[in-house]
Amino acid sequence: MKLALRKTPASNAPWNAKLASWAIKVRLVSQYSHGGLVIGDTLYHSTTHGLHCEPYSPEHWELFDLGDSLDESMLAEFKRRDGTGYDWFSLLAFVLPGKISDKRRLYCFEWCWLGMTGISPTYRVTPEMLLRQAIKLREA
Repeated sequence: MKLALRKTPASNAPWNAKLASWAIKVRLVSQYSHGGLVIGDTLYHSTTHGLHCEPYSPEHWELFDLGDSLDESMLAEFKRRDGTGYDWFSLLAFVLPGKISDKRRLYCFEWCWLGMTGISPTYRVTPEMLLRQAIKLREA
């Protein structure tokens, strides 16, 4: 499994997706605006269409190898949550104080955290948190 982080939206993305990508990077002070998990040639991620999978296309993605030990647990979690709606509500945690979370839905970085750790996040998840977790997984 690989953690996939994206710096820019797809070249055919509409203007609002490009604006959202820019806003996410500015607010998070991060070079990444979207994340997913890749196994083989399939990308598992949460977008405004909800949690889903699609063929992986390497354009604009950076991959971080997590090894193969988590493949089965991530796929089982994906199967259990496939179609889960996008977590617009939890994004408020990035602009308002306190813990804000909707455990029934996932935004992209929450999905990556869940897929990598098996633990539903209870607080906002950033790309840098995912990178730190990726390093821990590789060192284990």
